[in-house]
Amino acid sequence: MDRALIGLLAVAAAGAVWALEPANVLCEWQATPSAMADPCPEFYWEAPGQTAYQVQVAGSAEGLGAPDLWDSGRVKTNLPIAEYEGRPLESGRTYFWRLRVWDADGRAGQWSPVRQFTTKFGPLPGRLAHIRTFLNFGSRPETIAKLYDLSFRKEVKDHNPRVRAVNYSLLATMVIPSDKAKRLAEFCVQQGLTKEGILEDMFLHFREDHNVTLHVGAERAGNPRETRRCPGWDPANDRNGDGIVDDREAKNLVNPQATGRRKQDCRVPIYFWGPPRDDFVMYVGHPEYQRYLAQVYVQDRLEGFDGLFIDTTPAHIPGPGGGGEILEYPTEQRSQWLRDMQVMLAKVKIAIGDKLLSANGWHAKPFVIDGTEWENWLNIAAPLSRVEPRLKAVADLDRRGAFQMVQYNPVYDPEFGEFGVKADVPVEQDRMYGLGLYYLVHGNYTYFGIGQHPYRKSEQKWFPAIERDIGRPTGPYKVWAESGETLPTAGNLLKNGGFEQADADGNPADWVAAEPVAIDPQVKRGGRSSVRVDAADPTINNINKQYVTLKPNTFYTLSGWIRTENLAGGQGAQIYPYEFEGAQGGGINIVVHGTTDWKLYSTVFKTGEDPEGRINFRVYQSTGRAWFDDLSLVEGAYYAWKVLGREFTRGLVLVKPTPGGGDYGEQTESVHDLGGTYRRLKMDGTLGPPITRVRLRHGEAAILVK
Repeated sequence: MDRALIGLLAVAAAGAVWALEPANVLCEWQATPSAMADPCPEFYWEAPGQTAYQVQVAGSAEGLGAPDLWDSGRVKTNLPIAEYEGRPLESGRTYFWRLRVWDADGRAGQWSPVRQFTTKFGPLPGRLAHIRTFLNFGSRPETIAKLYDLSFRKEVKDHNPRVRAVNYSLLATMVIPSDKAKRLAEFCVQQGLTKEGILEDMFLHFREDHNVTLHVGAERAGNPRETRRCPGWDPANDRNGDGIVDDREAKNLVNPQATGRRKQDCRVPIYFWGPPRDDFVMYVGHPEYQRYLAQVYVQDRLEGFDGLFIDTTPAHIPGPGGGGEILEYPTEQRSQWLRDMQVMLAKVKIAIGDKLLSANGWHAKPFVIDGTEWENWLNIAAPLSRVEPRLKAVADLDRRGAFQMVQYNPVYDPEFGEFGVKADVPVEQDRMYGLGLYYLVHGNYTYFGIGQHPYRKSEQKWFPAIERDIGRPTGPYKVWAESGETLPTAGNLLKNGGFEQADADGNPADWVAAEPVAIDPQVKRGGRSSVRVDAADPTINNINKQYVTLKPNTFYTLSGWIRTENLAGGQGAQIYPYEFEGAQGGGINIVVHGTTDWKLYSTVFKTGEDPEGRINFRVYQSTGRAWFDDLSLVEGAYYAWKVLGREFTRGLVLVKPTPGGGDYGEQTESVHDLGGTYRRLKMDGTLGPPITRVRLRHGEAAILVK
């Protein structure tokens, strides 16, 4: 045989030996699921050193050569999880799949053995045919058993076994002292990780000194907030490597921005300061901490429950850690937090089998777990620019088979809680608006809840209209009616709102600019240019501002055009008024994520006695790109409204979100033909007289029964 050919064969053979081969290959956390309920299942494997993967799915094993359902192509990532994104799967069918991965040298491994899964889809059960309901905390078990389908209390199952009960748990944070901390310390000693106490490497630590403001004692509205200087830990300052920066080392720090003397003093806190307890953020990527969670902590939490509800599961480092330099996740590796969260949750999901695993605010892709709660999802003051993206997100997750606890927050009432938006609207309008928003996205996997932290009396928010059967939705929600773009073009109180002029530094003239912002003559809505913000890191908070003096107690309309490209996570692109003390509706009401073409956004606010403030635009805690153009501030209230509608087999739901500004008066009213005869549902469950048209104000919903 030719020597050159022998050499090539030897190289090929060596590649076959060293290329990665995935192990523990699972579909929806099982080897061969026979009743897989997820219409967009997750695929999981283990391949340390992976740099890319490819997953293929077909209707037959032979069809994998040219997959008829899904071929992910080569996906560059070290995350060993993929979520199905192919053609819709059918219930009662058996499908086949395989995968391969690439190693650090770019070599592709062999395809895994072909595996299969069988589907069994169907809507989640509920007490009522047209809705599912949940309650976080509070209430008597017998009350929950009578009214709700899901709760956080296992005692409910003694009264009604069909009610799902999930146990409130924490994975990414640690309260000290607590039973969880005690069990983790015992685990560390048993595994030989420490002689006593918790392995310090399981916590997150500031890399540089950082100011943090938190409640003292507990996260309560009535507790004082205190700012403390958290020291940072830099191993370079510990020259002798004994784990302590001694007096001699402290006098000549290698990194003077990190003044921590002990690593444990540099932990990242999250919700409150002690005494009597402290609350810290954990290093979710630590393999031994992940093992403790899967093998010890969650097993203890499952007894008597149908699953777990995990609080504090953000896609970015939570709390003050998101704004500081972190030792375990340096700036250039911040995205690793999300991948570590996904792997951690995957290992927990594998460990608990068929038990439910849900998390507060979890919206990652791949989704990994079974469900999420949209705590503080929407309230009557949420502007249209926030309502529409959140409706779309819930509808998308329902399509992907993720069960969701969709929570509406009622207006502030001191009798029921410490928090809540303050809006001068009748209780009936508020409750029916919340129910209407839910009906817009009700699907096979969604639950409706009403209440706000601390939830002690949330069950008293129940109202009889929830019981009225309006049937099943006949299609997705749509725009039923809209006003169009009616904002004035004259009288702009902002200078250089179109960003046509630049100052000597190349920044937009008349604005106090913050990096990274740049005038962009290539991408513009009109005129010569726009401004662009390139956010490469989620720690960005580039507030660009212009100070203005307005009239007291006067309505103003703030508007602007925004375009976005792959803007993910955090708070997105924003335009908002700020520092107008006593203003009504002056919150951050214009918020944009994702990839969008140029679109006009607006919000209305009313100044108080203090008419001096500033107009801001920014990208906050997000990655991606955003453009801003033609910002305008005019005197008066101008609304570009929409009515969103959805038809049901027994009814029709119309919802008119506020464009922003907290104005719910008669001047916001519009009249809409129904295309048939309906009766309007009231909060007490009764029906009004027959009507063929309906009047709607901002922040109002009409639930209509045929």
